[in-house]
Amino acid sequence: MNETTKERSKYSKGQRVLALIGVILLVCLFLCALIFSFIKTEWAATAAKGCIGCAIVVPILIWVNLWLFGKVFHRHTIADLDIGGVPTPHDPVMTIDPSKIPGNNESLEKEN
Repeated sequence: MNETTKERSKYSKGQRVLALIGVILLVCLFLCALIFSFIKTEWAATAAKGCIGCAIVVPILIWVNLWLFGKVFHRHTIADLDIGGVPTPHDPVMTIDPSKIPGNNESLEKEN
């Protein structure tokens, strides 16, 4: 890559930092679970199960929050369930055809 042409990321610096923090957190959770699994106490077994549970639950909660963010702010996010890469319309106004609404005056004005 030339120094004159820098590729710009589509993610902001804050998003990249948060993603890196999330990866570090998950690695730490798995390392803690590994360390606790070698300790032969009841507390360590419970802590290892808790670390593994958190390593499963945390990414699911992140996905749900991303999905809800997209729904609330009518944006397409990576958490959307768009099979085949075709984004689903988020704005309810875009999906409603005014001519299909019974008693809509706007559809009558267009016809006349």
